[in-house]
Formats: sequence, structure tokens, C-alpha cells
Amino acid sequence: MELTIADAAARLGVSTREAQRLAQEGQLQVIRRVGRSLLVDDSSVAQRIHTAQTRGRRWSPATFWAAVELLEHGHTDRLTGSARSRLKRRLASITAEDFARLAAGRARTRRMTRTRRRPADLEAALVVSGRSALKDQGTAARFGLAAGGTEDVEGYLRRADLQAVMSRFGLFDDADGEVFLHVGDEDAVASDITVALDLIERGTTRERSAGLAVLREALGR
Repeated sequence: MELTIADAAARLGVSTREAQRLAQEGQLQVIRRVGRSLLVDDSSVAQRIHTAQTRGRRWSPATFWAAVELLEHGHTDRLTGSARSRLKRRLASITAEDFARLAAGRARTRRMTRTRRRPADLEAALVVSGRSALKDQGTAARFGLAAGGTEDVEGYLRRADLQAVMSRFGLFDDADGEVFLHVGDEDAVASDITVALDLIERGTTRERSAGLAVLREALGR
């Protein structure tokens, strides 16, 4: 079902400008544009409401990436001592849904349009994730999804590199653009966990289910 930005704002209890920002950042899934108006998927609005209702303290970006490294490799240098021990204990019992909630602050997402160079060139400048990662047949197979089939470009980028990448690829903010940049101050690592999280937050119903399944497997649930 499609909702106007105004309807989405009313359901979320926020201003129209805030709803537009959420669409710009990819937190609300834009279906199409009619004239100057955006239409968003109502399921992404429902998911946002659920996240707000269950919101607790989120992990810092450093803690999130430490969690990824612990799950992927069994060790991390991003945290030390008692902080690392507490995180290990948390990961031993956490659910996939709670992991996704705690990971929500890992980066700021900017949705953009690319005007120069090939999508593959931009992907080479990022730590690819989400639908970009599904262009790889091996990754798609692990998620039980079809490879390719999208022009979307999605990945993680250090804030210090953002302006250079925007200039090189002619990127500008666009609420229904095909580029999703997750910008932060931590060094991102390529991982099925981040692919899963991005699919959970912005994917179709099938992609969200696949993301949750992979996340549960990573957590040993």
C-alpha cells in the first residue's frame, strides 16, 4: 500500500519535513514520485513505528563494528577489557530483532542520485552492502535470493571521504535516488551481517525475511 509523505508523517506523529528526511535517508521506502510528491511503502512506516516503540539505548558505531568482528572472526580490537567482555556476553543471548534495533545507529544514511561514472565504479569506492552485495552470486545464494536485478548502489563510507566521492561521481541528495550511502567515522568491514541489516531496514518483505534468517544464523539462534 502506498502512502503520501503527509499520511506517513501523520502515522509517525512527526512533521512532514521529518518524514521527508526519513525518506531521504532511506528509512522510509519510496515507491515512486508523482509530480513533486513522494509515495512511500506503508510497511516501512509500520516498521519505523515498531522500532520507535521498542527503542532503547542503541550501540555506538564502535560497539556495533566490534560486535560484527566478534561474530565474524571471534576477536576485535575496537573494544578492550570489560567493555569487550560485556559485549561478548550480550551477543551470547541477544535475538536477531534486538541486534537490529541496537545496530540502528551504526551510520547515517544518505540517499542520492549518481550523475557520473558507472555504478560498478562507485561500488568499488565503498564497502558494499544491501542490494549491492546481492549482485554477487555467492552472497545472494547465502541469502537464498536471486543475484543482480537492481541498479541500486549501497555501501559504507567514511565521513572523511564523503565529499571526494560526491564530487567524483556527481552525487546529490535525492529521496528516490538509487544510491544509499551509509556514512560514519568508523572503518566498516564487509560482512553478511551488515548486508542482512540493510535488507531488514530497506528491503522487500522477502529480503527482510532473508536478512533476519542470516542474522539469526550469525548469532547461533
